[in-house]
Amino acid sequence: MLDVSSITGPWPAFAAGLVTSLHCAGMCGPLACYLAPKPGSGTSFSTVAGIYHAGRLVSYTLCGALAGGLGMVALGWIDIYQHSLSRFLPWVLVLFFLLVAFRVDKFFPKPAFLTPILARAQARANRLPRPLAGLAIGVLTPLLPCGPLYAIFGLALMTQSPLRGAEFLLMFGLGTLPLLWAVQTAFARWQGAVSPVTISRIQRGLALAVAIILGLRLYYFETGQGGLFCGTGM
Repeated sequence: MLDVSSITGPWPAFAAGLVTSLHCAGMCGPLACYLAPKPGSGTSFSTVAGIYHAGRLVSYTLCGALAGGLGMVALGWIDIYQHSLSRFLPWVLVLFFLLVAFRVDKFFPKPAFLTPILARAQARANRLPRPLAGLAIGVLTPLLPCGPLYAIFGLALMTQSPLRGAEFLLMFGLGTLPLLWAVQTAFARWQGAVSPVTISRIQRGLALAVAIILGLRLYYFETGQGGLFCGTGM
């Protein structure tokens, strides 16, 4: 019997992070160079990168809790076919993966007004010691004008729970971690080895595979007893 927790649980958010990290990995070079410690500073790049990612995960988790809380207040009154709006979150995730697979995500709205705010914050952080600069930049990551990132924040609203929203964004952040860490720690070798076209193809293929797997599992569950596509049973 299919366990619904495998559908509504954190693994789709982790997969979304993994897919999205392929979108931004090609642009991590400037950030990697920005966070690199100055020669003779006595601080390793791995330490700075670790602090950066820790700050980023904490920031994502707090944003997820805030989004889930806002969703609970603003969307809790919506009742579709006697189901909470959060019941439809897995299907919206399937749609998200399909949009990424067919490159529709490039049309996602980007809050460009945040760019100058982030630029000023980065300039101030640059005057700090590298570990503190890494922490500051990590915490400020939600200000990046990235359409897919803000789409994920929108999905966190649908959890309608601060706890689930925090879990959703934390798992998303953990999904972005493996590739971004690899790119930052081996940027020089990686940059010449993988072209942007190859990255895009890998991202689209992975997104399509996740959409199909998640969609099939959802369809199997929803056509079962008590699902959205059938009666409540006897």
